[in-house]
Amino acid sequence: MLLSKYCASGNDFLIFHSLVSTNRSEMAIKLCNRFYGIGADGLVVLLPLSAEEQDIDAAYKWDFYNSDGSVANMCGNASRAVSLYAYHHKLAPIKHSFLSKAGVIVTEIKKILNPKEAYIQSKLGTYSIKGNFVEYRRNNVYEFELIEMTIPHLVCLVSSMKDYYTLIADIEFLAQLRHKYNANVNIAFRDSDKTYYTTYERGVEAITQACGTGASAVYVAMHDFSQERILIPPSKEVLKIYAVNDEIYCSGIARKICDCILDW
Repeated sequence: MLLSKYCASGNDFLIFHSLVSTNRSEMAIKLCNRFYGIGADGLVVLLPLSAEEQDIDAAYKWDFYNSDGSVANMCGNASRAVSLYAYHHKLAPIKHSFLSKAGVIVTEIKKILNPKEAYIQSKLGTYSIKGNFVEYRRNNVYEFELIEMTIPHLVCLVSSMKDYYTLIADIEFLAQLRHKYNANVNIAFRDSDKTYYTTYERGVEAITQACGTGASAVYVAMHDFSQERILIPPSKEVLKIYAVNDEIYCSGIARKICDCILDW
């Protein structure tokens, strides 16, 4: 089988298209393993719409698997990687929609940079704020906000870069919060016109190089929708987030890494 690896702002994904819908959790676990497989944050399978879904305005639907084999409703950066894959394989035009378990996602290639890279925007939908929580760690008090971006994100906005690096280094604490709230955990520091953020991702069970819905949740947690914001993940690849009528848009660079031929 032919499979491709794409990366969007540091998040990497294994992608292929198929006519067959089946459970591929075990495939995701094996192929996404960075030591014994190819290595990726997730596996994405593009599928045709079913007969019951033909009235939906979408070029295809996807099955998305985290690297631990769990199914996710949505992944912001994967939506941009998949958009480029679909365009490369002539499955969809530059601007198109696809069906995820979170609903219809609209993507658009804003600029083709070269044959392998493009600047892509995804409309990730609306958000909802689920509550505020206080957590204690080593004599420090941290305030978190739980935000639903089709998937749950816990966000802590810290007041200094020192606090930022202290928290993102405390993997044990981030893992505890991830399981306590069953959510992704985001730590962010706003520095004038840029916001640095790090996400401990559910399903990957580790800090990833970037997270699109995480960046969007951090944007929402700032409670200022008057302008576009620049978000800087660990990969240092810029993500730009803005809102229109409570709809969140996320944009950044996606690129093709390679094609793989698998004996599967």
